[in-house]
Amino acid sequence: MSNRLAQATVVARLAGQKGRAILTAKNHHVVVDSPLTLGGPNEELNPIDMLFGALATHVIFVCERAAQENGCALSGAVARVVGAFDPHTGQDPAAVPYLQSLSVDVRLAGPTEEQAAIFRAAIGSRCLMYTTLARAVPIALDLDIEPVTNPT
Repeated sequence: MSNRLAQATVVARLAGQKGRAILTAKNHHVVVDSPLTLGGPNEELNPIDMLFGALATHVIFVCERAAQENGCALSGAVARVVGAFDPHTGQDPAAVPYLQSLSVDVRLAGPTEEQAAIFRAAIGSRCLMYTTLARAVPIALDLDIEPVTNPT
């Protein structure tokens, strides 16, 4: 069996304004700011926002795919990621330079409570962002199923 690794490439370059960079991925460009503690303007997304956003979106995409594969109804999905970290990292040599904890709260509309295990298992085994970050930091995963109400 051949090794089927995919690759993704992004490029970040300073934008000419202190604490601001341009991130390029595929043909898209995003302005990314350094946080205030590192002297940046912190007006645009910062690297932590990008990391947490990648985790949240990948979680809901994995849930969407798991629903399709298992014939589960899925009319909505929302993931909220919260992380704890020392905001002085990069500024204070005594700061702890890594995430202390993460929590991922997922709300799915449509599936049954019994189907929740399908989604939990899919996140824990198929979400590249989740499985990678879980090797480095404790992640609390909370998955809630919201019943879909039929208007009468």
